[in-house]
Amino acid sequence: MTDFEDRVRRMARETIRELGRNPDEIADVIEPPGADYCVITFADPEHKPIEISKPLGAGETQELDEIRRALQYRFPT
Repeated sequence: MTDFEDRVRRMARETIRELGRNPDEIADVIEPPGADYCVITFADPEHKPIEISKPLGAGETQELDEIRRALQYRFPT
């Protein structure tokens, strides 16, 4: 597991919990070899995977914002 995968996994689980959903809905977070993004997959096959780009030179705040927007779009409250 890369540092980026670990950060995205942690942030995605925290964000989905903030949205009032079960973090176990996230099946996996993977960074394909040589890729500059992570793919968040879900336990429910009806939910399509989400790609989160690795921000160039940005910190965790930008990553968290992108993850939050993507999950809010996928799971509207």
